[in-house]
Amino acid sequence: MRYIESKEQSAELLRLTLPLMVRQTAAYHPISYTIWYEHVAGINPPLSSALAARLETNEPLSDDEAYRLYARHVSERDAAVLDHLQQRLQDLLDDTARTINSAGEDSGHFTRTLRESRSDLEQEATTAKIQQVISRLLSEALRMETMTQILAEKLDGSTREVRALTEQLQRAQTEAVIDPLCGIHNRRGFLREAKALLESSAGLEGSAIVLADVDHFKQVNDTYGHLLGDKVLRSVGGIFRESVKEVGVAARVGGEEFALLLPSTTLQAARSLAEQIRAAVARGRIQREKNKEDIGSITVSLGVAVGAAGETLDMLMFRADRALYSAKRAGRNQVCVEAPSA
Repeated sequence: MRYIESKEQSAELLRLTLPLMVRQTAAYHPISYTIWYEHVAGINPPLSSALAARLETNEPLSDDEAYRLYARHVSERDAAVLDHLQQRLQDLLDDTARTINSAGEDSGHFTRTLRESRSDLEQEATTAKIQQVISRLLSEALRMETMTQILAEKLDGSTREVRALTEQLQRAQTEAVIDPLCGIHNRRGFLREAKALLESSAGLEGSAIVLADVDHFKQVNDTYGHLLGDKVLRSVGGIFRESVKEVGVAARVGGEEFALLLPSTTLQAARSLAEQIRAAVARGRIQREKNKEDIGSITVSLGVAVGAAGETLDMLMFRADRALYSAKRAGRNQVCVEAPSA
């Protein structure tokens, strides 16, 4: 969604939003801020209704609940906006096609008039007939001039609207599938890419999925604060993004959960990449924002699975998730793989 509030208006909304956020256990991250911002701005009635009911209970809102509210009332709304824009663009194209067809019919009528006029002159080239033909042609020429002007104006207006809709569509598509904190795909974007791969001729066979979870992330938040926790997530997200470049899809699919989709990748290659990610995260250091004090490192556990013939996305995700929990049970900060289904 594109916010239209001025700097002064948004400053006032910030003043109203912060006291509400302070009362919650959810972190001060973009997801949490977005739902409270839209609530106090009065621009998302369904979300406001859900939050108002929650405020009456005096129960603090957790991170998981904030993500669920965001997914239901913000992400789904953005997806609905996307569908509306796509439909409006299709309607506009259909209307333009009808206009062009109408112009084609007028052009055909003008051509028939020319032929009939020529035939009349060939049969009887009297002064009266010539004047009659000239009058008819002048009338048709003026009508065609008017129709051409109307068509040009309509097409010019359609062109401007198509450009505006295209920009809105691109913005809506980006907002609907990108995680605002990490700048990589969110769960919706990840599932969309996986679905597209599944619908291709190759399907998921021979494609790898890597699932990862930041170890002891709740402890990081509780010990160092949510702002530093967000910094950790952005850092991990950046490592995932850099690991795939243009050969795969990186996504944040949950609070501290990340995923990779790697088309045409062997189990060995996927495991090797997962190990590189694990090592890169482990090399990182957590520093306090103010004094740059080094307060430790973080680690991730990863599970890897490669699709077999006829395997569904749910089946492949389940096996990757099972490998992830094997890595956690084995002590965390490691990579485990799940063999293909028999």
